[in-house]
Amino acid sequence: MLIDIENAKPGMTLLEDVLLPNGAILLHANQSLTESLIEILKKRGIRKIQIVSETKPNITDKATLHPDISDSSESENHQKEKKETPPSLPKLRLIIKDDLMSAKLCIEPTEAPNQILTVDEIVNFLHSNGIEHGINKKAISDTIEKWKKHKRYYEIDNVAVGTLPIPAKEGNLEFKVKYLSNVSEIEKVKQTKYYSDLPKDLPLQRVDEGDIIAVRDEDTPMVPGRNIKNELIETKELIKLEISLDPNVTFSSDRKQLISKITGFAYFLDNRIVGVIPFNFDAGIEITISSDRMKADMILHAPGFGGKDITLSAINNILSEQKIIYGIKDEVLNKILENISNGNYPSEPITIAEGLMPKNGENGTIKFLFNTETSLKPKLNKDGTVDYKNLSIVETVTKGQELAILIPPTKGTSGKDIFGKEIPATDGKPTKLPAGPNTMIHPQKPDVLIAATDGNVRYNGTNVEVSEGYVIKGDVDFSTGNIKYPKSIIVSGDIKSGFKIECGGDLQVSGTIEDSEIIVEGNVLCKLGFIGQGKGIINAKGDVNILFIKNQTVKSKQNITIAKEALNSNLFAKKSITIHGNPLSIAGGSLIARDSITAFTIGNMSGIKTLIEVGKDYTLIEEMEKTDSQIAELLENRKKLLLTYQKYEKAQKMNIKISAKEEFLLSKLKTTLAKYEQQIRILEERKITISEKMYNLNSCFIRIEHSAKPGTIFKIGQRHFLVKNEIIGPKNVRYINEEIRII
Repeated sequence: MLIDIENAKPGMTLLEDVLLPNGAILLHANQSLTESLIEILKKRGIRKIQIVSETKPNITDKATLHPDISDSSESENHQKEKKETPPSLPKLRLIIKDDLMSAKLCIEPTEAPNQILTVDEIVNFLHSNGIEHGINKKAISDTIEKWKKHKRYYEIDNVAVGTLPIPAKEGNLEFKVKYLSNVSEIEKVKQTKYYSDLPKDLPLQRVDEGDIIAVRDEDTPMVPGRNIKNELIETKELIKLEISLDPNVTFSSDRKQLISKITGFAYFLDNRIVGVIPFNFDAGIEITISSDRMKADMILHAPGFGGKDITLSAINNILSEQKIIYGIKDEVLNKILENISNGNYPSEPITIAEGLMPKNGENGTIKFLFNTETSLKPKLNKDGTVDYKNLSIVETVTKGQELAILIPPTKGTSGKDIFGKEIPATDGKPTKLPAGPNTMIHPQKPDVLIAATDGNVRYNGTNVEVSEGYVIKGDVDFSTGNIKYPKSIIVSGDIKSGFKIECGGDLQVSGTIEDSEIIVEGNVLCKLGFIGQGKGIINAKGDVNILFIKNQTVKSKQNITIAKEALNSNLFAKKSITIHGNPLSIAGGSLIARDSITAFTIGNMSGIKTLIEVGKDYTLIEEMEKTDSQIAELLENRKKLLLTYQKYEKAQKMNIKISAKEEFLLSKLKTTLAKYEQQIRILEERKITISEKMYNLNSCFIRIEHSAKPGTIFKIGQRHFLVKNEIIGPKNVRYINEEIRII
């Protein structure tokens, strides 16, 4: 007998095993219940149990039973007949929802023997109760399998389920124009003012007011449902198309069409938002005005499909809006309009108005009446040689000689900007005569500067000065000793071997220079030669001009010019070297210049080794060598300090106590090492800067006027070219595609 757990009492006997939801046996059949066992059953969620009946089974609720089931009773006298009783069904009870959309079946075992249950019997039972639709045979079959194992109470919640009707649905949109479909595309259009500037890869099509953007497909009709009694269920619900419209789009009255309210480009975003981005398809005009208000440029943008072209009135209107009234180029405008009429829009900005720039007066200037050039430009003879005998880099003047004349300033002329506003001009400013030491203003001519004494005149870039200079009327030898003078020096004789001259201005030597050390801040002119046993050197910041040179070294931070030949000498020029000797110019030694080397003949028939190199700045090479030397010295010093520092550092790590004096020394070592690291880093950075400026390979060249003999080596960058066969000039040697080429 099946009872609710709430009706269970101590002493009752279980008819069958009590199972947990996972199939495990909680209590076995024939077990007598106690109060504690009943509490356990309640806590485990058991709602009903089968107990041994103390009375004869009585089948009730006949209205819900299978028609074949009838009341029966067994007596102790009819055991044989009981065994032969045909199979019976358990008690079946049906609970139908009020909306007839689902039903629950309850299966409850009885005490009748030989109870059986099949799918067909349950289906017949459902049919007998009017349920014809949505029967869940799978759930029925699964429950029967459980029944076969354990004949206990079961429920099938949705033994039958009805089918809901499917509402009618409005048709989807079918677009009749191209449309933008993502935020990125829409933003590109919104940020573009003119049609000609729109990206070409966008799906763009013009739509105008009243144009149909999209139409709806046919609506999907309603599909009726059925309840569990197989009765039709219909609905009047209509699922409308879930889209949002921006203010520029509207539905037609029958909701069959989407219509544009403006001119622009359609978009359909996230399959739910439809709209039109407003856009002007007419040709566009942009006027840009220079910051000084002196020029107006016009940029024209071609129209889009159906847009209007530019007209003269449109241009005049925008010029008027911008208040541009002066300097308008009418001829340019007419030419533009002519081109537009032929379908040609200019692709570049065109200047259509220009103001008149004011012309400031010229400042007062100085006209010098003596040669202020600090660099010699000797005149070539007809045979190609240079004669220094009549040249001078130190100019002498007499007392009262006119040196400079003052040129007065001029008045300015006003201008006008494109808005018609006058722009005042500035008159030129007067200047002053560059009066320096030993000069004076002419007593009768206030705009003339004259020499106040006899001497050497020189313009130092700021003032004109006259100085007595230092004139050596003879040789520099033991009678004069070494000479150091802050201004120009004139030597009328020779500079003998072993002597040194340091000159703060220009040096002019009428004779020869032997094995001497010459340091000059300005230019050098040696009217004869620089000769000796290779112990002499000239180091000048200006140009060096010599008749000839043999076995010596010259370094110039400007140019070197040799009138005749350079034999077994080393010449270094930051700019150029020119040697005019004919028939012999260069033989032996090495010549290095950054920009160019020009010579009549290079080398001789004996095949003497002569190195000609261009493209390299020797001053930066020397600076690089100096920097490398400084880095090497710092690295060596750091290495020595590091050994001592590591010794103390190791002691600290081993927790060896060091004295206060040693701690101070350790701190000082650390500071010094850091200083060395910083200095090394600065020098390394300087090396990088030097390396970037050291070579000038693209524009350098070697000029061969007549010939280059075998034994000559041309060097440009890292490339060398050895002359094996005589090269007949004129020829240029250049660095092309990382190769030395003779052209």
